[in-house]
Amino acid sequence: MDGCALLPVNSPGHLPSHHEVTRFHCHSDSEDEYVIIELEDLENLSVAPDKRSSFEPGSNSAEATAQELCRAFRKYWLQTDSAVQLSDCLSSSKQRSVRKEEIPRELESSLNLAEEIKIISKLRGSSGWSPPRSQIIFNIHPSVKRDAVVAAQNFTCVGCGTPIESKYIRRLRYCDYLGKYFCDCCHSYAQSSIPARILSKWDFKKYYVCNFSKHLLDSIWQHPIFNVSCINKTLYTKSKEMDRVREAQEQLFHLKKLLKTCRFAESVLKEFEQVPSHLTEELHLFSLDDLVKIKRGQLLPLLKDILKSSTSHVDGCELCQAKGFICEFCQSADLLFPYQTAKCKRCPECKTCFHKACFKYGGCPKCLRISARRTLSETPSLVPQ
Repeated sequence: MDGCALLPVNSPGHLPSHHEVTRFHCHSDSEDEYVIIELEDLENLSVAPDKRSSFEPGSNSAEATAQELCRAFRKYWLQTDSAVQLSDCLSSSKQRSVRKEEIPRELESSLNLAEEIKIISKLRGSSGWSPPRSQIIFNIHPSVKRDAVVAAQNFTCVGCGTPIESKYIRRLRYCDYLGKYFCDCCHSYAQSSIPARILSKWDFKKYYVCNFSKHLLDSIWQHPIFNVSCINKTLYTKSKEMDRVREAQEQLFHLKKLLKTCRFAESVLKEFEQVPSHLTEELHLFSLDDLVKIKRGQLLPLLKDILKSSTSHVDGCELCQAKGFICEFCQSADLLFPYQTAKCKRCPECKTCFHKACFKYGGCPKCLRISARRTLSETPSLVPQ
């Protein structure tokens, strides 16, 4: 081979940069790999002059030429053993700190590259585009012209950042969840119910969403992350099904607390396992799956069956009956329980139960007793010492 030096090497530890690739041409005709270095570039590829051996340009020594090539090669291409050392140093599983003086000199440039890769990997997208974030959207996107939305997207696909020419804007596909336009690679015409439309308008129709939104909505489908009282209280008045479920949920919420204190209620508590625990342990908290079942009429009958068996146990259990309240306004012998939301009213301060017709705000007998006792304890004694 004229004008070239051929050097067999082991498998490289890392890939060279684009600049290095233009200068080193590697080809594998067999199991060995070869790096071809132009002799005219040898002077530029070699190490610093002060570290060179006594190599004279006019010398034909094959040994000196080989040594020079080895030094040039080691500068731009790590040996396999060095790459193994680097992977051990950077391995996240071992999590050990490496002092700078412990790092071999031939690894320094590679470590700088590794740090640069770490920094770049933390960036999301580029200066003009970033991928969509996993977020729960509670508002319905207003109707805006396609051209205006695409212009706000910097004429790129929101999913992959591919630039979109003006003549192809009509081919983009709209995602009703994110309110953005996507290319056909990022939008496969998948359909899903939109949380904002369910919670705002009780609308369960399925709309076209991008692949990213479809995956996100499927992943949160079973998770109880929607508190209706915080998001939209008026949903209870818009939907009779939701209002009935709210009443049953509130009763089961108080019943479960009572039954947990009864040692005879194990069999009844097992019936609560028929529904997700958040429905009987948290008020107004639902998942998308719960809301769909409410709309289909599948959840309310199940809650009513649990409610019926639970109240039957409380009515016939002496331990549970002993935990009932007596209305201090009318002194009736009728026992009151927090789950009896139709006739029971709880004091917001002391949580004592009274008849709804008897209760007067600011006149709770128990709160008055507590206040009088506190005042008496804070009053200094007038008895002489």
